[in-house]
Amino acid sequence: GLITLVHLKKGDFVQEYVGEVIDKIEKERRLNEWTENHPNDPNFYIMQLETGWYIDARVEANLSRFINHSCDPNCILRPVTVAGYTRVGIFAERDIAPGEFLRYDYRFDTRHGDKFRCRCGASNCRGTMQRQLLKEEQRRQKLNMTPKEALAEAKLQEVKDRKYLKEAKRKKEENFSQVNVMIPAFEYSSETVAGGPHFRHRSEGIAN
Repeated sequence: GLITLVHLKKGDFVQEYVGEVIDKIEKERRLNEWTENHPNDPNFYIMQLETGWYIDARVEANLSRFINHSCDPNCILRPVTVAGYTRVGIFAERDIAPGEFLRYDYRFDTRHGDKFRCRCGASNCRGTMQRQLLKEEQRRQKLNMTPKEALAEAKLQEVKDRKYLKEAKRKKEENFSQVNVMIPAFEYSSETVAGGPHFRHRSEGIAN
């Protein structure tokens, strides 16, 4: 895990998610190779950068790779354009006190949600780091519901849909472009975050 040593206000830039930029073919190759050579270790550090491109933080990375998942996150990921290149910034979703663990929702895009169980302990924990239940899994669950449970589920889904639309509108309004401002581990350096080993690429940008 990773903690902040200073107070962060909602909207503050925490750190950039740094790693090797790879394409989809290389991403699949690395995932398959890791699965074959480490069958009991499902951990990986690949994040989508934009369509067809990904960031792999397994080898070349900064401290952001140590931020844990939570279904009740205090950070959020946002794409930011820097000098014409898309990069992933981690921002405070709310005020965060010194000594508090940083966390964001991994929302894994996978068909193997059972391999990525979540035990974050949040009141809204969905039990998986997966983005959402697959449609066939949702259908199987609904087939076993009583009419009362189905009505409750429909009302809950309506609330979720409204929240999703509101969040989508907010993200669209907050999406912005910046030039020459996001230099990983430069503005806050070691005064901002602590935990995990220091990597030689900590103060470098994403390698292209």
